[in-house]
Formats: sequence, structure tokens, C-alpha cells
Amino acid sequence: MKTKDKIIVMILCLIIIGLYLFNINTPKDNAINDVYNVYLNGKVIGVIDNKDKLYALIDEKQQSIKDKYQVNNVYPPKSLQVVENYSYNPTLSNINDIYNMIESEQDFTISGYEVNVSSAQEHDAFSFYILDKEILNEAIKKFVYAFIDQEDFEEYMNGTQKDLEESKINYSDLKFLEDITIREKYISVNDKIYDNSDELVQNLLFGFNYEEKGYTVKEGDTIESISENNVPPLNVQEFLIANPKFTSKDSLLTIGERVNITLINPELSLSYTVNEMKEVEESYDKKVVRDNSKPSDYYEITTPGVTGLSIQKSRYNVVNGEPSSEITIYDNKVIREKVDQVTTRGIKVQQVIPQVSPENYEGSGSGWQWPTGRPYFVTSEFAPRWGKYHNGMDISGTGLGSNIFASGDGIVVSVNRSCPNQGYYGSSCGIQLGNYVIINHGDNIYTVYGHMLSNIPVNVGDTVSKGQVVGHMGSSGSSTGIHLHFGLSIGFPFKGGTFRNPRELFR
Repeated sequence: MKTKDKIIVMILCLIIIGLYLFNINTPKDNAINDVYNVYLNGKVIGVIDNKDKLYALIDEKQQSIKDKYQVNNVYPPKSLQVVENYSYNPTLSNINDIYNMIESEQDFTISGYEVNVSSAQEHDAFSFYILDKEILNEAIKKFVYAFIDQEDFEEYMNGTQKDLEESKINYSDLKFLEDITIREKYISVNDKIYDNSDELVQNLLFGFNYEEKGYTVKEGDTIESISENNVPPLNVQEFLIANPKFTSKDSLLTIGERVNITLINPELSLSYTVNEMKEVEESYDKKVVRDNSKPSDYYEITTPGVTGLSIQKSRYNVVNGEPSSEITIYDNKVIREKVDQVTTRGIKVQQVIPQVSPENYEGSGSGWQWPTGRPYFVTSEFAPRWGKYHNGMDISGTGLGSNIFASGDGIVVSVNRSCPNQGYYGSSCGIQLGNYVIINHGDNIYTVYGHMLSNIPVNVGDTVSKGQVVGHMGSSGSSTGIHLHFGLSIGFPFKGGTFRNPRELFR
């Protein structure tokens, strides 16, 4: 090897040895480090070398949350991000300082579920949080039990319902009108999280912001009297929903016990079809015949009235315990024919508008006629209904366009035929009655016929006779189906008059 080449080799060896010695003497702090940047709300709040230590510290410090919700783990806030990074000579943050900063600015989370409920009926979409799915399942069952007997519901779910002939009632097409979806999520511990089904079902039945209203039972109180005297009034079913330990209106109350008289305001809409077989009494009409051989003060019931009796099979839709106004009667077996009451009177001039006493509706002997054809079914009585008083009687079963009859002689004093024939629940058209007729029967007694079709054949000022057609059954105004709203008022309706139970006309 030439001298020149030897010199080059020696120089290269010296360079390599120098680089080696430089490398082994360089401080280790200049090596590339694997670290984590901690972000809160998009801002860096520190640098750590072990993210598991941070998570473990969060989990350790939140024992009170674990105890409250009976969970094993607590997790960082939703806005916390721990991002892996590489750095020379990083300045690491104190992990306790990081924790304190997180705790002061953000909420920690636990694993649970978000339940989303779509809009339906009168309700907007809403959501809430639960700790586990079984809480929702149990709450849904208890919600259903408020409206359907538990045994009946279980038979429906198991497909073991008895035939209608045996059970007298069964159910079909049971569903919620809302879509209910559930997804797993980390939930802030400061959000409302349901950890038991009892609290959740109370909110689903009475509303999420309800305040419970209680009443202390006094001597002489009954479930009916407490319900009717409440403000706003309750019906018995609403009382039983609010107080599930009582099973019927005849359940015994204990003086001094506290009962719940909160009006229910369900957040869900449970819809189902009721198939029912029941005995239905048919009111008899009251007729008067004149006997020229009797003195004018002669008055005698010569043929006593007998109510008719039928076995009806029907079906109707129910939402949260409230039946639709419309019913389908698909079988009607007459057990006993009705016999109209006949009153014989001596000669007396018949007035156009009979003068009758408000306390005794058959004082004139003229009687009153049922306002619809047959067979019919009363879907809603004169009674409290969801915080308001239903000031009439809903009658269905005779079908769209069937005749509506004047219940007595009188003069038509108000007519509305301006509403669409197809209404909807909540419509204000025709003071919610849709197309209607009001008749004055004299002595301040009025009858009201609502939700009819617009082809009303009478006008204001017309004199009508008992049994005359004054309209046709429809579903106009605020209505959930084809029916007649039949009302009785002492005084002009909606203008100072007082509504009474229309059944008083037929007793």
C-alpha cells in the first residue's frame, strides 16, 4: 500500500473513532422521547410520559362517584384528549397538577347509555341518560302496567291471551308511537343519570319537571270524591295510576294516609287496540199519548220503560288509557228488546217549546230521545279527563254520516258548518266542537251536538221536533275519531251556562 493510501485510511479510522467517542459521551437527555400532550377543550394543559397513570389517578380520585352510581370506573371528561408525541428534552408536567386542572374545569364521566325518543302526538323529541339497559326495560314495563294489567300484558307478550268469549277483553297492536333508540356513551357525572327504574317511570308518567302533589285522607273520603274534588280534577283511572297500590275505586283508604293527586302527563304515547265483549244497556225513549177522555190534569205512566240489553263485540284504539272517540261495533246480539215508556195525559195544549223544570227533565211528560241510531257505544262520559272536565258525552258506533237526532222539541239557536269534515286532536275550529248545532228546549235548557259533518240540514231559528235529523256523525274539530259529542247545559252553552251530565235526560 502506498504511503498516501495509508495516510487516508488512518485519517478515516481516526474520524470513526472520534465519532464513536463523541456519541458515547453525549448526554442521554438529547434522545427522542415518547410522550403525550394533554389537551382540554383544544388547549394543551401539560405533557406526560404515561397516559395510563393519568387515567388511573382519575379513577382513584373519584371514589365518591363510584359509590354513588355503583360503578367500577370513572373516565376523563369528554373534551379531554391525550395525544402521543415525540420530543427531545421534554419538560414533563406533574400528573397531580394535570388532574387538578381537569377537575376544576371539566366534568368527569362514567359509562352509560343515552336514550333518544322521537317526537309523537303532542311531545317534542327528547333524550335522557341511564346507567344500564335493564333500567329502561323495567321502566317501560312499569309504564305499560299503569294502563294495562300486568297479567294481561304478560299474556299479550307471550301470545297466550284467552279468546274474547272467555276473557271479555284482550289487546292487539300494542306499540309506542315514538321511536326509542339507545346507544352506549360516556356521560358527564353532573348530568341527570337514572340509576333505578322507579324514578325513571315516575318521570315518564308525570313529566320530567313535575312536582308531586299530595293529599291527606280525611274521614268520609273515597277515591272518587278525592279525584273529583281535586283541582284540576282527576278521574279514577288517573288516581289509580298515581297510586298503584290501590286496585279499584272501591279500595279502602286509611284516615291520615298520604295519597298522590298529581295529574299524569305522560312523556311517551302507549297505543293499543282493545277488543272487548260486554253487556250494554240501551236507554228507552219516553213517549206521550193524549187521551181525549181524560181531564187535562190527568198524568199516568201507562207503559213502564224497559232498557234494552245487548252483547256487543267492539274494538277501539287507546293511547295512554284514553280511548279514541271512535269505536267499531262488529257484532251486536240483542238479549232484551227495549220498551219505550208511554205516558198518558189528558187534553192539554202542546207548546212549541215545552216548559220543563231543570231539576226534573220529564216534568212535561214529553220525554227525551237518544241522539244517535243503534247500536251505539259511549266512549267517554261526562267526567274529568286529563286535567279538564269533559263537559258532555261522546257517542260512537253508528258510523260516518249516520243520523243525529234532536233529543227534544225546541228552537235551533246556533249552527256552525264552517269546519273541515276531517278534524284533528287539538283543533280549535268551532270552539273545538267542529260543526255543531245548539238547541234551546225552553226554560233555559239547551242540548249541544258536536263534531258533525258540515252538511247540517237546520238553520238558526228553525223549530225542530224530537227525533228530527239535525246533522250527521263526523269527526270535525278537535276529534280522535268519528263520534258525536252530546252536551246538556242549563243556560246558553259556553256563554255562562252550566253543563250537566246528559245521562240525566234519560233516567
